[in-house]
Amino acid sequence: MTYKFGPNEQCLRRCRVITPLLLTAADKVVENGVTVAVLDMPMMPMLMGWWQFTNRTAKAVVRLHDDGFSVEVAPLMRNLIGHAYAMNWLVDNGWPALRAIRAYSDVHRVKLANNVNATWNLPDPVTVDAAPIEFKDEADEKLHKQLLGELSNFDNLAKAYGTPEIYPVYRHHSALSHTTAYTANPFVVARGDNLYFATEPQDADLIIERLWVPVALLQAANAISPFIEGNPMKKTIQKAMNDLGLPAEILNLKRGAAPVATAPQ
Repeated sequence: MTYKFGPNEQCLRRCRVITPLLLTAADKVVENGVTVAVLDMPMMPMLMGWWQFTNRTAKAVVRLHDDGFSVEVAPLMRNLIGHAYAMNWLVDNGWPALRAIRAYSDVHRVKLANNVNATWNLPDPVTVDAAPIEFKDEADEKLHKQLLGELSNFDNLAKAYGTPEIYPVYRHHSALSHTTAYTANPFVVARGDNLYFATEPQDADLIIERLWVPVALLQAANAISPFIEGNPMKKTIQKAMNDLGLPAEILNLKRGAAPVATAPQ
């Protein structure tokens, strides 16, 4: 029987069952190592690392929810959503995306080194080896800037993949991941003219939160499974999609026509 996915208790109960099944299936895939199905796949180490991060993040989210935490889990949920998209983005854009990831990582490393050198009294300054990027032509440089903009700004990424409606969800989690009024509000209760504090967050609706966990896991698994010999997550993904009543489009995270660059020879 196929159910309709939505914010209701029935669907929440199914998600609570299916999420552990997805995580167990993923663990089984990697327990004895994996064989890459595509020989020329330079993105696979990054893709595999992100998949492990995504799966462990989901496990942390589930444990925290089960222990009664809600708004405190927002930073992890944001990471889960962002990495599921990023895995599909990496597969979709190939080597140029990998180049953008490395450039973006270098920016963070340089900034960290500069912060340390400016504030810590170290005997020797921290140095970072960040090689400049050489572009083949103007189109190659334009593509790099586009991908870098998508990696560094989830709004750009969501729009590039035709799902701008997911950005408000991500932004909601971002507000709870920084020092904002939103992190205080769940612990403040107004009764008439008086304010009271609560030791646990009030009015925290966990249904939407928990529904999105298996969706992100499915998006992540669908990105990497075809590149592992035997496509080991395929049947699990199909069954979970049917059991949750999810539309096939939820896994179709593909951009429209985009310029393509090849790896340097």
